[in-house]
Amino acid sequence: MRRPPRILIAVLAFLVISTSTILTIKFAKGYRPSLKTKALQGTGLLAANSYPRGASVFINDKLTTATDDTLNLPPGEYRVKIAKDGYIPWEKNLKIEAELVTQTNTRLFPAVPTLTPVTFSGALNPLPAPDGQKIVFAVENATADEKNGLYVLDLTDRPFGLNTDPRQITGTTAKYDLLHAQLTWSPDSTQILALINEGEVNETNVLLDQSRFNDIAEFNDVTARLPLIEADWQEVTAKKNHEKIAELPELMQQVATAAAAIAFAPEPEKLLYIPGEELTLPSDLIPPLPASSSQDEQRQIKPKNVYVYDLEEDKNFWIASAADLAEIQWYSDSRHLLMVEDNLPAQAGKIILAEYDGTNRQTVYAGPFVGEFAYPGANGSSLLILASLNGGSALPPNLYSIILK
Repeated sequence: MRRPPRILIAVLAFLVISTSTILTIKFAKGYRPSLKTKALQGTGLLAANSYPRGASVFINDKLTTATDDTLNLPPGEYRVKIAKDGYIPWEKNLKIEAELVTQTNTRLFPAVPTLTPVTFSGALNPLPAPDGQKIVFAVENATADEKNGLYVLDLTDRPFGLNTDPRQITGTTAKYDLLHAQLTWSPDSTQILALINEGEVNETNVLLDQSRFNDIAEFNDVTARLPLIEADWQEVTAKKNHEKIAELPELMQQVATAAAAIAFAPEPEKLLYIPGEELTLPSDLIPPLPASSSQDEQRQIKPKNVYVYDLEEDKNFWIASAADLAEIQWYSDSRHLLMVEDNLPAQAGKIILAEYDGTNRQTVYAGPFVGEFAYPGANGSSLLILASLNGGSALPPNLYSIILK
């Protein structure tokens, strides 16, 4: 028997290796054999990830897998639900495209969150710092007079949430009534300007160092320098906003500059804003990204409405009518919005966390709280509310932490 020519063997080997390589590449891109077409069909990848892990993944109402897992799916739109006992379910319509990866990036919030007191002697007029790491508030109901005054609560990461005690940074006297002073944080969150007895003949302005105790005996009235201090702070704030706005597409720079209100996410790829005028945003202000958000967007913007513009993906999402919200701000993970609705009885309301595209609006707290005050913890695992939960007594409200992990 004659042996096959070497060249034939080489050609066959080349064809086998080439075919195997092509099939491997196709397989890595998500192509799978189709019984219907009897050919390779392009699929997309669904990365069903969640925090916390171990949640059930339902695709078109069928239990399919658990997080964290990656699934090959034919291109199309799917109803994806991620659920875990003790947590509010997450649902979204996701578009799967061939050769692309779509991630859920699901954050599940407890259905019954834990409410823990942070202060015990009252907290008056809490004011968050610009860096989102601190809150200053006044105490007037302490057991000893020297314990009354201003306190700073640090919101930085702790192993078990907000477990550090507030720090007293100054006391209060009849001359320096800091309990009712108008407080303003410096742009760098290192100082607090206290305006005492506003509009009266004994009006006083003092600068407080938030990092230490400020002795009243050492107070210096900065009223004479107040215009310079305010001008310097305004310049610093304007410079920070200008630097962030300058990263936006030219048209969005104009929108942000003319907006009634703006707030950049902690990781500033997203802008929360209320436009000052009606305008249509053209498509593709920046080059589109593959596997970008497939959620419905709104590019016809109108005043008195709240929108989020995603700079990374050039997507613009309608969130709500400004009139329907008492408060809206970024949650500390930059992927969620914290919204306050006050449509319940007096001193009660709902706190809602929604994804930045307006989907998955989840009520994480419904009950009494004061002054529409709700603020996220720095690590995204909790939020603070000001509430009076002592049965209608005359005691002042306290700060409470709602644990969301």
